[in-house]
Amino acid sequence: MAKSAKARELYDALRALEGKAKAISRKRGDRYSRRAVARAADGRDSSLDKRIGEWLHEDWTTAKTPDPASSDHLIAVIRVWSEWAGEPVAESHWRTLLDEAQPSRSRPALAKDQSDSHDVPPNEAEEPRLQPAVRKVFRLLHSFTQQGAPQVYIGIIRDWLGEDADLLAQVIGYLSARQLIARSTKPICLTFVPGVPNFELTEKGRTLGGDPL
Repeated sequence: MAKSAKARELYDALRALEGKAKAISRKRGDRYSRRAVARAADGRDSSLDKRIGEWLHEDWTTAKTPDPASSDHLIAVIRVWSEWAGEPVAESHWRTLLDEAQPSRSRPALAKDQSDSHDVPPNEAEEPRLQPAVRKVFRLLHSFTQQGAPQVYIGIIRDWLGEDADLLAQVIGYLSARQLIARSTKPICLTFVPGVPNFELTEKGRTLGGDPL
């Protein structure tokens, strides 16, 4: 599948920000390396520098577009570059760029119109497994909230989906677009939290997919 203009926009913006961070670091007399960036972003000596290399490969046609599962690592890297470049971190802007850069098959079926009723089910013609997956994840998220544990690691959500783990991005996008979950502000851990109070969450989810919880 050919990459979109939005994917190229994200790629160019990331390379531009890294270029500023590199130039200013060297101007200060500091040695710049992606391994140092990865260590500053991840807090340990990780393979994140290799992932940065994949995202920003010099050959645009072979560069990998960051996926939603990598979003918090990407934002952590952007924070480091922004700090080194002396620029503010426009996190919402970067998250929007990341979302728009995704292939259409991995974006939520109804995200194009977030003003739709919360009762409209996913587009089953596009992916018949999506609706059951959405409902399964929402039930478990709601259960966690009722137990006083609102934050959920994305790895747990992936485990919940099991054989439908390939739908992870669509499920998260679908629930996020309907404001049933919201992204955590934690910089490293990729977590999601219910985006509305318990009683309101219950009411919104009660008819999710047309069936009562």
